Amino acid sequence: MKKILLAEDDRHLSRSIDTLLTLEGYQVVTVYNGDEALNKVLQQRYDLLITDIAMPRLNGMELISQIRQVNANMPIMVVSGKLNNDLICELEELEVTHILPKPINPTKFRKMVDQLFAEA
Repeated sequence: MKKILLAEDDRHLSRSIDTLLTLEGYQVVTVYNGDEALNKVLQQRYDLLITDIAMPRLNGMELISQIRQVNANMPIMVVSGKLNNDLICELEELEVTHILPKPINPTKFRKMVDQLFAEA
């Protein structure tokens, strides 16, 4: 079973994503800020990180940068309402190619997660 770490400070959205992924057969660990996410990644292995960009106590960009220093190959998906061309370019420089704008379309979201695991 694939293990996914979800970092999303919007508790309603995080519950929805957690439920969606759990129903798809994934094991999901949910945290509500970047600091918690980084601690989880340092403690155990995950098959995927799904993160927001705008989060307290370590935003998504800081989280991704720090994760890339300890695990350059970890698959990362960004789900954010703050996307713009500059941010997308910065994410691509950090080798994040799975980027989805909010509000989330559940069908597109599931396809992106499935595609990400198919590529691994």
